[in-house]
Amino acid sequence: MTTVVGSEGSGGTGRRFDPGDRWVPVDRRWLGLDRATILPALVVLGLAILMGSILPSIDTAVPYRDTVAAGDVMQLDGGITFTPAPGWGITDGVRAGANPVTKVYPPTAKLVDGPIRFGLYTAPFAGTPLDLLRQIERTDTLLDGASAITGDPAVIVNQDGAKGLLARFTRGGSDGVIAAYVLDGRGVQAVALGPTGLTPEQTRNIADMIVSIGRTREAL
Repeated sequence: MTTVVGSEGSGGTGRRFDPGDRWVPVDRRWLGLDRATILPALVVLGLAILMGSILPSIDTAVPYRDTVAAGDVMQLDGGITFTPAPGWGITDGVRAGANPVTKVYPPTAKLVDGPIRFGLYTAPFAGTPLDLLRQIERTDTLLDGASAITGDPAVIVNQDGAKGLLARFTRGGSDGVIAAYVLDGRGVQAVALGPTGLTPEQTRNIADMIVSIGRTREAL
């Protein structure tokens, strides 16, 4: 904020201009903006465009070579498993039994079916499914602020009888669901995202994968 302050001069009381801390000299301005802030702003805008549109488009365009077959089971860290829908493409993750010696599995798995993406992530978590869902929403807001959970979460039950929560959300013109389970001290987050107007088969595939989430017998 600019101010005008009094000062004593030889002829009496004078006034001088105090531009304040936010005033930017004319030679440092471009179209009314501080030149020093333009580049950082463009970098942030570029990253937002990259994360919000370009990378998802690349993911959709890049062909996958690994397709789910009937009977396949995906396994994640901590003994978390789920049954992927046959015909979907595996872009990240490992099938159960693929690492019989080390028994080391990644914390994530990702599948695609055309424009639909399905991802699973697990990590140790001390809390309830509602706590996990709230943490997911807070973290996503901090990352890009582009998602918004709509409505109240619904209770879901997996194949082993464990209860979790399912919430709908919107992101960049697409619709999705987030499922949150806490299984014996491990939080499990499932996210499905795709265009509006999914077919009944696609909706059923997503629902079946979410309720198939559980733990291996060795992990129990």
